[in-house]
Amino acid sequence: MPQQNTRRTPGRRANRRHRSSLPLLALNLAIVLVLAGGTAAYGALSQTVTLTVEGDSTTVRTFGGTVADVLDDHGVVVKAGDRLNHQPSSSISDGDTIDVAYAKPVTLTVDGVVSQQVVFDHTVGQALDALGVAPADGSFVSAKTSTAVPRDGMQLVVSTPKAVTVVADGAAKTLTTTRPTVADVLDEAGVTLDADDEIKPGTDAYVTPGEKLRVVRIEKVDKTETVKLEHDTEVRDDPDALMGETEVVTEGKNGKAREQVTLVYADGKLRERVVVASDPVSKPVTEIVSRGTSRTPPDSVWDKIAKCESGGNWSINTGNGYYGGLQFSAATWKSVGGPGLPHQNSREVQIKYAKILQARSGWGQWGCAGARFN
Repeated sequence: MPQQNTRRTPGRRANRRHRSSLPLLALNLAIVLVLAGGTAAYGALSQTVTLTVEGDSTTVRTFGGTVADVLDDHGVVVKAGDRLNHQPSSSISDGDTIDVAYAKPVTLTVDGVVSQQVVFDHTVGQALDALGVAPADGSFVSAKTSTAVPRDGMQLVVSTPKAVTVVADGAAKTLTTTRPTVADVLDEAGVTLDADDEIKPGTDAYVTPGEKLRVVRIEKVDKTETVKLEHDTEVRDDPDALMGETEVVTEGKNGKAREQVTLVYADGKLRERVVVASDPVSKPVTEIVSRGTSRTPPDSVWDKIAKCESGGNWSINTGNGYYGGLQFSAATWKSVGGPGLPHQNSREVQIKYAKILQARSGWGQWGCAGARFN
């Protein structure tokens, strides 16, 4: 059989290649168009803003619509008291700037004066400027001016050159110092303290200009001493004795005790005696005193005489040498055994010794004796 001719002509092969490349070109074109459209959409939907936190600025692109969205996207937490140049709910536009400054508590001590402050500055130097503190040359500042102020705050101490006097061991020394605390100044003055010594204010206190620091040397001495134990006194009423009369029934006696004590000396002077232990050697004996409670009936002849002699004032001392309601002289009173001076005794005691005098010398001892008949 004659063979069939299967050879293709060159023109037909070229046609087929052209037709198969058309879909690929279309696909590539479609991908380019899609990518181009996405980039345009990204640019249309996002905003570019400058976010500045604690002086550190960053340009950010965001899809958020408010200040709060930008802060949330970048992990910036704003607390009460912080400064923000826009409200969190404010809308943002392309090119906006968001500034955040944290509120930081600072305990500021300047030459011993302590105050509580709030700063929004990034560094110690900026904070001092904002607070109006300009340390003189050579001043002590507790942190370098370039130190960042942490968000949870810090203590900041400034101590300028100042005169401080230290009194210790009987001598006074005045020095010009920038040391901030009492302990620092004592160290500069070459004064050391032991565990018992005292200094006011305390060693941790900050010094102020012109302050005088006094060191009190404390010495404690332990010893054993024999001491007197004072006796008690018990008073018992005696209805058979006149009011104002007393009599010692049992004489009191002091006891003794042996005590272990700590004597505390402040700059060589005894300040305190502390009893650590006490052992009695002999017990004290209580003194018992009898006290009269009997009263002379009122409106007696003696009250009538006293009314005439002294206006009835049994405690009178006019300074004329006569005393009490019945106007005894001191010599006459003593002659009948009266205790002390008449006006120092009760009405009943004065009447008692008046009766003794009357029995011995008669009624003529009183110029007002006739008043007893009234």
